[in-house]
Amino acid sequence: MSTIQLKKANCRNCYKCIRSCPVKAISFNDEQASIIEKECILCGKCIQVCPQNAKFVRSDIEKVKGFIDRNEKVYVSIAPSFVAAFECDDPKKIFGVLRKLGFIHAEETAIGAVQVSREYDKLIRAKSMANIISTACPTIVALVEKYYEDLIPQLAPVVSPVIAHAKMMRDMYGSRIRVVFIGPCISKKDECSDENYESVVDAVITFEELQEWMDMENLDFNSEELDINGLKNPYAAFYPAPGGIIKTLDTESKKNYKCIGVDGVERCMEILDSIRSGSVNNYFFEMNGCAGGCLGGPCMKKLNGGFLESRERLVNHTKKHTKDTNYGVVESAKVDFGKTYINRAVKNIIPDAEIIKDILKRIGKFNESQLLNCSACGYSGCKEKAVAVYNKKADLNMCLPYMRERAESFSNIVINATPNAILVLDQNLEIQDCNYSAEIMLGKSKEDIKGNHIYKIMFCDDFQIVCETKEDLVNKKHYYEEFDITVEQSILYLNEQHLILAIIKDITSEEKQKQNIYNLRSDAVDIAQKVINNQMRVAQEIASLLGETTAETKIALTKLKKSMQQEESENP
Repeated sequence: MSTIQLKKANCRNCYKCIRSCPVKAISFNDEQASIIEKECILCGKCIQVCPQNAKFVRSDIEKVKGFIDRNEKVYVSIAPSFVAAFECDDPKKIFGVLRKLGFIHAEETAIGAVQVSREYDKLIRAKSMANIISTACPTIVALVEKYYEDLIPQLAPVVSPVIAHAKMMRDMYGSRIRVVFIGPCISKKDECSDENYESVVDAVITFEELQEWMDMENLDFNSEELDINGLKNPYAAFYPAPGGIIKTLDTESKKNYKCIGVDGVERCMEILDSIRSGSVNNYFFEMNGCAGGCLGGPCMKKLNGGFLESRERLVNHTKKHTKDTNYGVVESAKVDFGKTYINRAVKNIIPDAEIIKDILKRIGKFNESQLLNCSACGYSGCKEKAVAVYNKKADLNMCLPYMRERAESFSNIVINATPNAILVLDQNLEIQDCNYSAEIMLGKSKEDIKGNHIYKIMFCDDFQIVCETKEDLVNKKHYYEEFDITVEQSILYLNEQHLILAIIKDITSEEKQKQNIYNLRSDAVDIAQKVINNQMRVAQEIASLLGETTAETKIALTKLKKSMQQEESENP
């Protein structure tokens, strides 16, 4: 399992981890960042700077709990920086907490540091190396093995204090014990899982993880004190501070090399570049990947007083060791502290200039003047980013200026192509911007429109209403007498921006067309009414004529009937 894990849902295209990674061991594809394990030196910067907490460290707590639940003998090697990691008035109480968690014995890793310093002294006295690079920091070892493989012969062939102490504990307390390291460093997790040391250190817990475990068990530092093993060389506890290793070296041996402490990956890389150039010789370099040494480790809890308080706590704790008489396993251990290194060189393919040019052209960079080198994508320059794209470590569209320009270009095309007038007003109803259609509708240039109060340009109470109520008015019809136009307008309040957006559609021609249709229909109705009236009149006239004719017929028939009846009566 990778030492650094990723919460994909939290990763949000900020590229901050890439900007902070000194070796660019982070790829970004499909809108997700991921650690490239074979290139990573586990400096922890990506975890420290991530604003979304998208990265976290693999926890060994459950693994250690398993050891304890199986009643195995679990020993602790705890980094001396623990005194600067916890708000505790007496550091010995921390060991009481460890006992309550189930550990049977705890010692400071500084015990191993004593032996490491002795091995450094031997190397310095031998004067067989051009330069000596300390190897207490696994991040620096990884940096050299992966990116400065030609300098591997200048790494001190000595194990780190953690491995030295773990070997000593196994030699003293038995090979079957479990050894757990507790400290501020995430690169120790990788170092201790190395196949060469898998049987030396069984698990690594960071100070942050220890605090989480304490919280789960409802433990604090009001525990019974537990005495800890003292140190023959109290200065070994200075290892976590910058220059701490040099402080432990023998005064006479230090005369053979110029001893310099360097902290922070970038500064260490600067020194390594100088060594590589051949301009540096006869130096002992105490290198630490974290600025401020282990006191600035990625899993160190930050004290209110910052680095100064951390260092003061360490100094006070170290002074107390001079009174201790129990030296732990320092004198009794007889183990091998030597170490060999592996060439794990990282080789990214560097494409030729034409390929780089083609990649840059795809993001609108056709000449040198368009190379902004703004580092927004995480890379120091556009060409370096293009190399990352070629090696499939970066997305083409990670260029923020290009994407912004592209988005603005698309937005401008849409805004200026729309036939509707668009106005942007501030809370004082002053016009901040407008599009081309607004210029056409209002018969004014943008320069004449911008900066004016809306009522100097066009008057409608709806603008004031929206400003005061912050409620949108959508698709409302209004007639602007000053322009002799009828419009359908939506006035929207943009709450987050505190702006007012007006989208105005000129519907004058539609309204005129509607009026023409209405007039035509009115005329048709009038004509129809006239036809109906004429028909009614004709009908009435016909009915009148039919009435008169019928009456006359009736009279004639009546007369005929009477005549016929009279004739019958006279001639029976």
